[in-house]
Amino acid sequence: MTRLLEGRVALVTGSATGLGQAIASTLAEQGAAIALLDLDQAGMVATAKLVRDRGRPCCELLVNLTQRGAAQEAVQRTVKVLGRLDILVNNAGTASVQPLLEATEEEWDKVFAVNVRGLFCMLQAAANYMKNHGGGRIINITSPASKMALPNYTAYSASKAAVDSITRAAAVALGRHDITVNGVAPGRINTEMQRMTEEKFATLAGMSIEDFVESRTKDIPLQRRVAPEEVAQAVLWLASDAAAYVTGDRLNISGGLELS
Repeated sequence: MTRLLEGRVALVTGSATGLGQAIASTLAEQGAAIALLDLDQAGMVATAKLVRDRGRPCCELLVNLTQRGAAQEAVQRTVKVLGRLDILVNNAGTASVQPLLEATEEEWDKVFAVNVRGLFCMLQAAANYMKNHGGGRIINITSPASKMALPNYTAYSASKAAVDSITRAAAVALGRHDITVNGVAPGRINTEMQRMTEEKFATLAGMSIEDFVESRTKDIPLQRRVAPEEVAQAVLWLASDAAAYVTGDRLNISGGLELS
């Protein structure tokens, strides 16, 4: 059976652990060669093994996306090692939990440097390659937080609203080059970053982490958390030929979280 992404190359940022690892593994299972990008070298080694176990080539990019020129370097190295670039998944991200009136400039700048500037620079660098090489797919990982009022999560929520705006603008600008740009908004996942933010939320709420996690799961309409592999399936669909006429859209893989 022909795999959905046979012969294609995908670059997945933030791919050492959690959602990024699941996305890299899923795309590899469907035939894509994978460029991994992260600052966690040990985690990338583990993800690379998953990719190679699926019979696909892989390269590891130890890159800090907040540094100038990092995105262009990542694209150039991907093409040099794997021969081309067809798919970019902008998954790298960071979070900050601070009450609105206590939010610091340092935390705001840290979040926006990764979630917005880093994402935009990767999108721009990938698109500049793709427009001269037959087009491609760009998938930005956003969040239900961009549509919710979260006063202890303002920097993160605002950064993901910016991601949504970039996605729409890029879809219009790049469509003529046969490049689609879409967003995927995962719901609550039991990842390391989710646990870190929920521990801080629980402290602010004066609750135990166990009670807080339980309450935040029950208030999801589907009353369960999403698995990384479920989100990865949405990314796979957007990266495949089945979604060739979809651009500027956002798939909410959230169990209805943004509706509650």
